[in-house]
Amino acid sequence: MQKLLREWLKIRNMHLFFPYAIGIICAILFVIILIQRALKCRKDGTPFINFKDYHFFIPGYDKIKLWGSLILFILYVIALPRLHFAWASVIFIFLFNVLFDMKPGKPFEFKSVLVSAVIALAGSWGVWYLFYQVFNITLP
Repeated sequence: MQKLLREWLKIRNMHLFFPYAIGIICAILFVIILIQRALKCRKDGTPFINFKDYHFFIPGYDKIKLWGSLILFILYVIALPRLHFAWASVIFIFLFNVLFDMKPGKPFEFKSVLVSAVIALAGSWGVWYLFYQVFNITLP
């Protein structure tokens, strides 16, 4: 176990630390949510899974932004190993900004697309420079 931990903490693997840590934290929080739900259902005397009159989403939610964000996030995860951090981040931060700037029935404005491009370029390359050059931390 100690040998495995020592190998894991080598500098070439450090970029994997946060994705795994966040995944473990999310799994722990999910288990806590399930336990809280079970305790609440037991206290109220209701079934754990109750589909009658149940709505997961608030009526009238923005379907395009919710599902578009989910699809863009999945595509970002897929593109990350192929395009690496900086280029994948530039592309997907731009797409997220454009998605969240969309308003029904309103065309895109050149200014907002330009601002999205500047944010994507400056933000992604700025983070890359900060981590890679200043802190000497590799990004995927």
